[in-house]
Amino acid sequence: MPWVHLHADTTGKVKACCSTSVTYGDLAHQSVSDIWEGESIKAFRQQVLVQGVDRRCSSCLHREQAGKESMRTETIAKYPELSRQIVNEQTVTSQLKPVYLDIRFSNVCNLRCRTCWHGASSSWFEEGKQLNNTAGNQAIIRATTNNRQLVTDVMNYCEAIDEVYFAGGEPLMMEEHYQLLDSLLATKQQPLIRYNTNLSLLQRKTYDACDYWRQFDHVKVSVSIDELAQRGEYVRKGLKWELLLKNIEQVQVKCPHVAIEIAPTVSVFNVARLGEVHRYFVDRQIIAVSNIYLNVLDRPSAYNIVHLDEGAKREAKEHLTAHIAWLASVGADVTLIDEFKSLIEYMYARVANPKFQQHFAQMTQQLDGMRKEDYTAIFEKSFQK
Repeated sequence: MPWVHLHADTTGKVKACCSTSVTYGDLAHQSVSDIWEGESIKAFRQQVLVQGVDRRCSSCLHREQAGKESMRTETIAKYPELSRQIVNEQTVTSQLKPVYLDIRFSNVCNLRCRTCWHGASSSWFEEGKQLNNTAGNQAIIRATTNNRQLVTDVMNYCEAIDEVYFAGGEPLMMEEHYQLLDSLLATKQQPLIRYNTNLSLLQRKTYDACDYWRQFDHVKVSVSIDELAQRGEYVRKGLKWELLLKNIEQVQVKCPHVAIEIAPTVSVFNVARLGEVHRYFVDRQIIAVSNIYLNVLDRPSAYNIVHLDEGAKREAKEHLTAHIAWLASVGADVTLIDEFKSLIEYMYARVANPKFQQHFAQMTQQLDGMRKEDYTAIFEKSFQK
């Protein structure tokens, strides 16, 4: 990752990836080129070559220990020749330019997902203030004070972009996202354009996502769908279920070449019902059986499936095992079946901490009160006994 991947979070920190605290620099004080060629990133490259995976990369390590693919292993699989070259040549001061971009221009978002927070959603700000958990003193956080210039700086530095990943916040609400697409189109480059989006809207001011996607050969849209109907609207506050389905249909009609998958964030809210969610979209021929990406939540710990109590884990295991059997019966890819199996291994890889079970109950009660919702009524029974 430190040789190919340029990631900036919503506060302008340039990090090894979106799941670690390993930080190379800050766009508020440094240029893109200064950070990419700086001493901090060189030191981290050297550390990786000598010591291997950093302990701050625990998110990937926990997944791998449970037999699940991680961002680390996925990236090595994407660039196998480059990975071997780096190791063989012990490259530290690499002249390689970033080919894989993940720039989080801001936290602008219209949803307040239970598993999210203000740092990744501007809509969380008011509730975050009440919970004393905000990432700043204003609702909208931007990576820099001049994100249009950031687009220019990134494009000036990236000569051979292979993949661009848009997340947020909600990328389809960010004007800078469309400006970066304009810049790519101007260069005639055709990288893979990949999204994590709630797909709650397809137009923003004068911008239309489908108009842009028709101009790129390879577009992959991972739709954040954790649950169905009312439960889905509970977990992702602000979601309109019927509108989401209409937007998926609109993309399929206007941009049939766009690959659509569902990308549930696997948490205590949905782990026992992932099979039901998956089959809903497969049975209605909205997605192929393989078009699902399981994004296992690491934090907040109260929502991490490792902290379910034993009864809830047994229930989840039963449902996952049944779904695995169904996947095998329809001839699903072995890799996908292994991904579902790894959820069970991940869930049992660590002992549940009662402290986080208490946090779950407290957080749920607080948010239910603020949002005038009732977890027990919507989900029938709580996982936390």
